[in-house]
Amino acid sequence: MSDDLNRNARWARLIAEELRRAGVSHVVLCPGSRNSPLLFALAEAFGEDALSHVDERSAGFLALGLIRAIGSAVAVCVTSGSAVANLLPAVCEAAAAELPLIVISADRPWEAHDSSAPQTMPQRGIFSAFTVAELALGEPTDDDRALRALRMQVSRLAQTISGPAHLNVPLRDPLPPLADPTWQPPEISREALHGRPEGSPMVSRHPAGQASPLVPRPWLKPGLRGLIVVGALSEPEPASALSELAQAIGFPVLADAASQVRHDEVPHLIITGDALLDGVLKAAEPELIIQIGPMPLTRTVYEWLDRQRCPWITFATAKNQDSLHRAWLTIEGGWGDALGQLGEWLHTGDQTWRERWVSADAQARAGLAIATDKLGWGESLVVRTAINAPGFAFVHLASSMAIRHANLHLLPSPRPVYSNRGVNGIDGTLGTFLGECFGHSPSHSGGQPQPGLLVIGDLAFLHDLPALAGVPGTAATGAIVVLDNGGGGIFDFLPVAQVPDYQRLVRTTHRLDFSGAATLFGLIYHACCTPSELATALAAAASSSSLHLIHCQVRDRDAVAQHRHLIRVAAGLDA
Repeated sequence: MSDDLNRNARWARLIAEELRRAGVSHVVLCPGSRNSPLLFALAEAFGEDALSHVDERSAGFLALGLIRAIGSAVAVCVTSGSAVANLLPAVCEAAAAELPLIVISADRPWEAHDSSAPQTMPQRGIFSAFTVAELALGEPTDDDRALRALRMQVSRLAQTISGPAHLNVPLRDPLPPLADPTWQPPEISREALHGRPEGSPMVSRHPAGQASPLVPRPWLKPGLRGLIVVGALSEPEPASALSELAQAIGFPVLADAASQVRHDEVPHLIITGDALLDGVLKAAEPELIIQIGPMPLTRTVYEWLDRQRCPWITFATAKNQDSLHRAWLTIEGGWGDALGQLGEWLHTGDQTWRERWVSADAQARAGLAIATDKLGWGESLVVRTAINAPGFAFVHLASSMAIRHANLHLLPSPRPVYSNRGVNGIDGTLGTFLGECFGHSPSHSGGQPQPGLLVIGDLAFLHDLPALAGVPGTAATGAIVVLDNGGGGIFDFLPVAQVPDYQRLVRTTHRLDFSGAATLFGLIYHACCTPSELATALAAAASSSSLHLIHCQVRDRDAVAQHRHLIRVAAGLDA
């Protein structure tokens, strides 16, 4: 039996199971060849609740009738090509009436498109003007993580209750199970299969506005070894509620530099997770993880998280942030109420567990400070000095190395820490910072000038240089600290650094003089090559009514070796 056949059957099985587990009550099946793996799987999963209809248009309205009568989501499955288009009238009605109709369309693999292949047309986004959720899958694979992601994404889609949704499923030949009475669906590893209580959906989704976001569950109880994980958040609002929760339940709080919750008011705060989870806490096994916002920044942390198999609650922002596909429960609204409910149910977490984390973090902080001083001038010392310097109303951390250094060195402070972590790119960093400066200006803040601090790499600085043309209109004050490592220093940490011609094609090494940019845009320029020069420049910028460009030359330092050494020191692996 071919691998493609196994993959198709496995893919279709997981889709069918998750639809059923997530609360879809019925499925209407329309005949076809391309959707035949889905037909067999859906018929098996839904049994007597699987209906058949020869006409797709009528099938769509049959599904709508079921939704109105039963009050739960119903799916309709069709083959590829114009069969999909026949569902448009039903999708339009579902959108207007806010009915949870789920369209499952089989599709041809990518190479069949734009090639005059039969029964092939663009299907992705065909209902986009009317659907409230869409999931366009790739071709089936048997990788465990992909299978887990498939379950998670289908589970969320099936719990969309405010209108129609579209699931597009490309499948390769050969399609259906062969005519062999001994054939059985392929085995699926326990990791990809489920891990949740029998019959429950892969993730329980509670959209914004839904009442009572939490219900009692056996894994929500006092005395747990729990962990609160906070990624980069755009707003500081969660800090107060999170502080109350951490105080009530006693879980350690692992907070990224741009989480907005690295405050002294947040108890049990852990800031050296990048090191601890590769060292003394590498084998730690929590019994519950509460994730606030997106996944944390660094590889060490999210790889450690990906190894955990405990119950997991995700408090999502505008879009779901469960990139590891581990959540058991997703809360998309009503954070305050849900956090308060958790505080009541989870009170008095495991004290020994908490003290282990807090003690390890205190030791790591102390060791890190000493080791950074010993290393002297370099990226780590520059970033640590800049981001913890007094006199600045806020800090903005550019993507790539600036935020990674800051994640290890940023001490608790009440001031906001911003970063463009939506898609993690370097685009528009200077422009974003200038907008933040404008928002903190006296006309908006109602007081004295509010100097800002930006820490940015040289490549990101060059990438957005034209943004500085708008400085006179932004009332920008403070400092732009350029971490000049001569190109894209973050790539030095990756395997691509060993490839021939890496410096020219990837790292894009340069020898540009940034003082010319300061002159062109009217910035006060400082060239810094020592800690004392940097401290003097930062103090001048914090008390100035102008914007300063602080150029820190660190090209001759081995940032990779230094950063890894500091991680190992904080982890307790190096002296």
